Amino acid sequence: MMKKKEKKKLKKKDKVRVLDAVENKDGVRDLKQRIKRLEAELKHCNNTIEALRHQVKDKQTGKNKKRKPGNSAVKSLRAQQSTTVAVAQRSAWKRHRYLRDRYDFHLENSHDKPNARDLADKDLRQEYGEDAGFSKQELEHILS
Repeated sequence: MMKKKEKKKLKKKDKVRVLDAVENKDGVRDLKQRIKRLEAELKHCNNTIEALRHQVKDKQTGKNKKRKPGNSAVKSLRAQQSTTVAVAQRSAWKRHRYLRDRYDFHLENSHDKPNARDLADKDLRQEYGEDAGFSKQELEHILS
């Protein structure tokens, strides 16, 4: 860091240079050229700053824009995958496993087989919705 005395000396030197330059016609011309050069440099710096600000804005909005199509693409992919055979089989096995577990639970609680099947089917419908239930013949076939 500069000391106060050094700063004052620099300020005095700048004032002296400017005053000396103004006294000469050549000095005035030099000052005008220097002013033009500094204005051009300032304009260049301002343009650089604006360009960087636009890049930051574009990147911020670009992230949001990129995420939205990505999210919709993911959603459509998931929708396609949910209808695939593997997913359907997996969900069917999950429901069968749940049905079997509930059937065994009701048998252990001293219910007879037909009553345990009905109770297991009722539990399945309650857990997975009404569409997940089975007919009496299907229950007999699955749980035999």
